[in-house]
Order: sequence, then C-alpha cells, then structure tokens
Amino acid sequence: MGGTYDYWLILLSIIVAIIASFVALDLVSSLVPSRRRRNKKYWLAGGAIALGTGIWSMHFIGILAFRLPIDVPYDIRFIVLSILVAIIVSGFGLVFGSRESLGMGGLVGGGLLVGIGIVSMNYIGLEALQIEPRIRYQPWLLALSILIALGAAVVSLWCSHRLRMETIFSAFQKKAGSAVIMGMAIFGMHYTGMAAAQFAPDSIGTAHPPWSINPAGLDGPIGAFTLLFLLGTLLISAHDAYRAAISEKRVKESIAELDQASGEVKRLSARLVQIQDDERRALAAELHDIVGQDLSAVNTELALLRSQLPPGAPSDASERLANASALVRRSVNAVRSVMAQLRPPGLEELGLPAALRWHAAAFEARTGIAPAVSANETLPRPPPKVEDALLRIYLEALTNVSKHARAAKVWVTLEARNHEIVMGVADDGRGFDMTRPARRDEKSGWGLMIMYERALSIGAELRVHSTPATETRIEVLVPKDKWS
Repeated sequence: MGGTYDYWLILLSIIVAIIASFVALDLVSSLVPSRRRRNKKYWLAGGAIALGTGIWSMHFIGILAFRLPIDVPYDIRFIVLSILVAIIVSGFGLVFGSRESLGMGGLVGGGLLVGIGIVSMNYIGLEALQIEPRIRYQPWLLALSILIALGAAVVSLWCSHRLRMETIFSAFQKKAGSAVIMGMAIFGMHYTGMAAAQFAPDSIGTAHPPWSINPAGLDGPIGAFTLLFLLGTLLISAHDAYRAAISEKRVKESIAELDQASGEVKRLSARLVQIQDDERRALAAELHDIVGQDLSAVNTELALLRSQLPPGAPSDASERLANASALVRRSVNAVRSVMAQLRPPGLEELGLPAALRWHAAAFEARTGIAPAVSANETLPRPPPKVEDALLRIYLEALTNVSKHARAAKVWVTLEARNHEIVMGVADDGRGFDMTRPARRDEKSGWGLMIMYERALSIGAELRVHSTPATETRIEVLVPKDKWS
C-alpha cells in the first residue's frame, strides 16, 4: 500500500528539527562546568525536556505528514514511550556536549549512545501506528537510516562540544549553520526510515481502546506548541546568557580596576622605598660630612689641649679631658653605627654575596650566632636598587632573628632557581603562628611589612613560612628579568 506526503508538514518538521538543533547548541553553553552557572541540574532537566520534545515532535510531525488511504489510529503508549526515550537521549547528549574535554572515545561512544536512542525513538514512534499487518522494513534502507542517525549524533555532539563556550550573542552564525546541518541530518534519518517502511496492500487500521487516539488535526497544535516551547526555552537561555555576560563583564572590569589599583600601589610602594633610601643616603652623608668630621675635630682639639697642659694645671684637668675624648669617641662610634644602618657598608664596594658574609660576621660579633652563608658567586651583579633591597631585607631578617627567634643557627642562601634568583634566610628558632594577624605595635609585624614592601618595590615575591616552636624561613624570589 502506497501513501502520500503533506509537503507543508514536511517543511514544518524540517523547521522544528533545525530550531531544536539550535536550542540544543545553545543549551550546552549553559551546562559547561567552567561557567559555574547556578541550578545546573534544572537547566539539564529543562533542556532535556525541551530538546527531547523538539526532536520527538519533528519525528511525529514527519509521521503525520505521511498519509495512507485508510484511517490509522495511534497507540498512545508508544507515543509516550518515544517521548521519554527522546528526553533521556537528549539529556545524555547535553551532558556529553557540555563536558570540559571530549576525546575521540567520548565523542564516538556518546554519539553511538545518542544515535541508538534516536533510532529507538523513531521506530518506537512508528510502532504507535495501529495497523494490521504490522509494518515491515526494507533492510538496506533500515540500515542506512541507522547509519545516518549514528553519524548525525556524532556530528551533533562534535558541534555542540566545539561551540560549548560560545553563546547566542558571540557565535550566532556558527550555531545557526551547525543547526541547519544537524537539522538536515535528523530530517534525512527520519525520512530514510519512512522510506524503509512497507505497508501491505490489505492493511487496515485497528483501534485498541482505551489506548487509541485519532491523530487527525494533531499536526498543527503539536507543531505550534513545540515551536513556542523551543522558542521560549531559547529566550530563557538567551536571557540567562545575557545576564551572565553582563556579570562576566563586570567581573572583568572589577579585576581590571583591582589590577590598576595594585599597579598603583606597587608604584607608590616603590616610590616610597626610593624616597626612604634617598633620605637615608642623604642623612648618612650629612652625618659623615658634618657631624662625623666635627666630632673628629673636637677629639683632635681635646687631644691637643691635653698635650699642652702646663705643669701646674689642676690634677683632674687631664682626667677630665681624657673622659671628654672618650665620650667623643663613643659618639663617633654611635654615629658610624647609625650610618651603617642608614647605608649598609660593603655593598657598593664588594657586591651582594660578599656583603652577605660581611654582615653575617658582624651579626656573629654582636649576637654570638654565626649565620652559615651559601651564596652563588657566579651570579651576575643585579642593579643597585635590587642589591640594596635584598641586603636590607636580609638585615631586617637578621634583626628579627636576634630579637624574636631565640635561634641557635641561621642559614643564608643566594641561588638561581628555575627562572628566579632566590635569597633565603632560615633559622631554628621558636617560629610564630602565621594564622594570627600581626599587630602593628609588634616589631615583628612592622618588620615583615617592611620586607614585603621592599620586595614589592623591585617586582619580587616574599614568601614566609613559619610554624610555632620549629623554624622560620623567609625567601625573596626575584624574576631573572628584574635581576639583569
């Protein structure tokens, strides 16, 4: 028995297939894990229902487009079963398509799973036709329809995964083109299956109440409902994508503002450190050129006066002059100590490795703790700004060791590590709790803050590791491009 086709319904089925494919591509974007959308399980459930209904509607409208010369009732149980299969298969397709990574195995395996589901839905839908004798199928056309379904599923999965990070706004043309290809593949699979169906010349419709329904007049309402449902889903998805794009834009703007503010803080910090260093150098020069020279002159004058005392001078005059000379010498030593703190000696003349050893020896003389210094002598000499910052961080770390650590051993390293030059200062002291915020009236708190600022001023990173009652390790990591 032959039949005819309603070409308007064929056109409607094609339109539904293309729109359903477009909705599928758009829904995948809402399920990508990296987008961290809220309520993803609801998106998956709603998307599976919308997509499954769309695919099923295309096939059902395609079946209704085929007209036999007899009235054929439909079994509602097979119709419901085919809808459920379509929804479940659509859910699997959305899950596979939205995965972060989809290798060849996932693509082929997911495509086969979805393809088999589409084939099952299509032929379960044809089984809804209550007709005797039952429908028979031409084997080669049946096989061809299955191959088309499997190929269409793989292509659809590949397209959806490739465009998963795009939205309706960022890649409308790509998604529309892919939807046309996917829709035509679905169309080809369905109508190849219809061509495979063979109806016996003596076929008659057989109703089986209460499961039988008359399909007459269902094509229009089903098509209209499906199109409205798909378009509504698309609008909701587009609105969600628009809101997400606005939020993402605001986040990027906030990050840019934070980066700009962070850059400004770095520039201000570097400028502050530079001003402090300039003031220290100027003050050290003033102490040397004025105070130091004046004290030396006073000491010379006192020595001259003491040597020129007449024989009959009071007995305590010489002693008082000697005490005054001793006081001046102590003042000179104090001035030199202040000058050393303002402008550490040895750096400009010897370089950083030698300066580390020189100050380690001075630290041992003051505290009795001998730092073990291991410095790579083959490293190129960094810019003066970097050298000065590292030396001051080193001295601040030694000060913290002497005041707070109660350490017996100190280790100092200067080495190249990957793409950085690293200076480390470690001790076996009592350590501190890094989870407790440092109070700014504590010297250790200010010391760490100063070290952080100095590291920041040269584009370096300061890392501090400490645990109570064990050890403390401070590392300054200077990128090699800042070193040379």
